[in-house]
Amino acid sequence: MEISFVSTDVSLKTISGVGEKMYEKLSELGLYTVNDALYHLPSSYRDMTIIPISEVNPDETATVEGVVETTPAVVYFRGGKNRLTVFVTVDGVYLKVMFFNQPFLRNVLSIGDKVMITGKVDLNKQEIKGQSVSKDSDETLKVRYSLQQRMHMKTFQNILKKIFETHPIEYKLPDEITEKYQLMPVDQALYIMHFPESQEVLTHARRTIKFMELFEFQLKIMERRKKERIRNPHYIVDYDNDQLKAFIQTLPFELTEDQKKTTNEICRDLRDNVSMHRLLQGDVGSGKTVVSGIATYAIKTIGEQTALMVPTEVLAKQHYESFTELFGDKLNITLLTASTTKKTRNDVLNQLADGSCDLVIGTHALIEDDIVFDKLSLIIVDEQHRFGVNQRNRLIAKASRRNVLYMTATPIPRTLSITTYGDMDVSTIKTMPKGRRPVITKHHTFDDLDIILNMIASELNKGYSIYVVAPLIEESETIEVENVNEIFEFFIDAFGKENVELVHGQLKADEKAERMARFESLEKKILISTTVIEVGINVPNATLMLIYNAERYGLSTLHQLRGRVGRSDVQSYCILLSNPKTENAHMRMQIMTETTDGFVLSERDLEMRGPGDYFGVRQSGLPQFKVANLIEDYRILEHARQSAIAHVSKGG
Repeated sequence: MEISFVSTDVSLKTISGVGEKMYEKLSELGLYTVNDALYHLPSSYRDMTIIPISEVNPDETATVEGVVETTPAVVYFRGGKNRLTVFVTVDGVYLKVMFFNQPFLRNVLSIGDKVMITGKVDLNKQEIKGQSVSKDSDETLKVRYSLQQRMHMKTFQNILKKIFETHPIEYKLPDEITEKYQLMPVDQALYIMHFPESQEVLTHARRTIKFMELFEFQLKIMERRKKERIRNPHYIVDYDNDQLKAFIQTLPFELTEDQKKTTNEICRDLRDNVSMHRLLQGDVGSGKTVVSGIATYAIKTIGEQTALMVPTEVLAKQHYESFTELFGDKLNITLLTASTTKKTRNDVLNQLADGSCDLVIGTHALIEDDIVFDKLSLIIVDEQHRFGVNQRNRLIAKASRRNVLYMTATPIPRTLSITTYGDMDVSTIKTMPKGRRPVITKHHTFDDLDIILNMIASELNKGYSIYVVAPLIEESETIEVENVNEIFEFFIDAFGKENVELVHGQLKADEKAERMARFESLEKKILISTTVIEVGINVPNATLMLIYNAERYGLSTLHQLRGRVGRSDVQSYCILLSNPKTENAHMRMQIMTETTDGFVLSERDLEMRGPGDYFGVRQSGLPQFKVANLIEDYRILEHARQSAIAHVSKGG
């Protein structure tokens, strides 16, 4: 997170006392300019508030005040380690104080010195294991910097003092913001972060710096949003409203309130003279397909085209089947993937070029250079976080009107919605279609395998299908987990080879599709699989999912997997199977059994894993803040966002 406190990047070489050697040490820390040093904030603060010896709890780290009674003595051990011992009187109690590997203190401490000692106090042994010592009784908070032993803390603080004396900080938050939220001037807050007077004042300063970071980031998002929103009368999609209403009336079900709301939001975007840049989020099975189909039909009413790009062939095929089943008599829909035959591909290319194709559903194959559209006016990108920015932009570049609708079945936590997706408008479907029963989720350990097998046998006897998810393809020497091949053999022994199918990511695409088809057609009733089934397979007959080593997955992945069952009006089940020895698994398993709300789970997952790993990989575009925390400081983030929007709207 780059914030400029001084208008130009003034080199640290210009600071008095910073010679070539010191500059070299600073540059090794990544500090080259005045801004770098000012924003190299303390990594921690130690409370040096003096506590009376009688109030110190056993084995508590505390700061006490005393008088040095003896000359320090240093004893050296093998390997260069050493211990310094000195006796002090604290509140009338004579104590032995030991400092390990701080021999320089013998030149600091003299008999009669009044000192503050921080360390672990043991009154029974009448000793203190010292951590630090200071003669400055006014120092109530001791700062610590990450300096990688390149220099002393005091040396770095002296450099900072000279910077504050000679380089006034020019960055200021707008007056109306500092007044409204009772913030400090930024220069004062930054000084206090380096030279804190008290815990209370430091808390105020930290809140100011947090707001500044989040406000600056929101301004950048507003700028990015402005670039995305291209304003041009050409982007107005003047769809036929009467035709669209008639189309919605032909649907075999009534839209949920959330579907109606999100459809209206998308249609308003299409009628606007600004290019659409909207995220449609909703749990698996919430009805995003229907909403995107209505948007596609709106485009058709003006004789133009829609493209839907998805990350996998399996998902492309599922979407093609879903769209064809719902809208096949109203829209001309085609499918284009890497495995599409040459003849079919040529037919699709001709339909795209002459405008007879209303909707093409495909994978990365859609971005190939020879794909040319007649008039592409709506682009839908599903599970957009699985695509790179360049891949999305290559498809967008083919559009006549730049209207982009992103879809995700991974509910986005509010914090990430404001940060990672802050440049988009967000539509959310929370209500599920009528008739869907929540999936009952149970947690078991491997000790309960007999109980689980009986549940599976019961569902099979009723004619239903079963998913079994395994975390690995091959054996691992370092991780104790069942692998997919072992589980496959186990289920063949239990239920017969004629009932069990195996699918994993190392299979060739056509072989994987063949095996999936046998499960989808109910020829095979048990599918043993890795997480390749997380998205893109739809078998309403499946009523039970067993997830081996569930403790190895994040909450969002478990929720995505669970979304493969519960796709009919029949009660469905998800069984989380974990190793009883695994630490910290119980909390996640408990959360999964308590709620089926993907938005609640996404918030808990973010809390447990942190924003950087929410999608399983480091999500590009996530800001790295020095002080602010996206999870803990959500309220400040909300206020910073509102302030940034207001500031930009005023022309700030």
